[in-house]
Amino acid sequence: MAAYNPKRYNWITKLYQYIVIWLLFRPVYYLFYRLKVHGKENIPKDKKPFIVMPNHLSNNDPPLVSLALNIPVAYMAKKELFEIPFLGWAITMLGAFLVDRENVSKTTIKGAKEVIGKGWCLGVFLEGTRSKIPGSLGKPNVGPVYISHLAGVPILPIGIVGSNKPFGPITMKIGKLFYPDRDLEKGKWQCAGKLVELTGFKMSER
Repeated sequence: MAAYNPKRYNWITKLYQYIVIWLLFRPVYYLFYRLKVHGKENIPKDKKPFIVMPNHLSNNDPPLVSLALNIPVAYMAKKELFEIPFLGWAITMLGAFLVDRENVSKTTIKGAKEVIGKGWCLGVFLEGTRSKIPGSLGKPNVGPVYISHLAGVPILPIGIVGSNKPFGPITMKIGKLFYPDRDLEKGKWQCAGKLVELTGFKMSER
């Protein structure tokens, strides 16, 4: 169920994601976590797909990003999440699909490209996993840069602060679309620099 399934990316999944995000998560994050979102003017209005690239602090981050952008986002999620009862089913229904961080397969990359081809935005965390050091970004991965080049779409960086704290407050800053450097190594550090600007966190050591 966690593997990429092209038939799942249709209007039904979009509607389900909207309902869950707006009816369940919106009241919680705005009322109890005191969510503040800056930079909404940077969200593209042309409805063309792009890669959503947030930093990663907690499991709150995917619904927070979808709520802030108000558009359907398909997230690449680590395989361990799909092994948790109910959670695996829930995130699958919301459009997430599995990525094995230790062995990224051709199927995963193909799935990412096809999701974008269907008009969905693709959510990819630059760090790949939650940051372990407070106030610092985790080591960046080349995933967002590679997929951006492969699919020919830009990246929208999003800085998240406070989502790992009980009841926040949470601040999100949406940056501007950009195309990363063609060199994967340079590109990933360029991406990290964007998130440093948006969060105020320290850059990971190279």
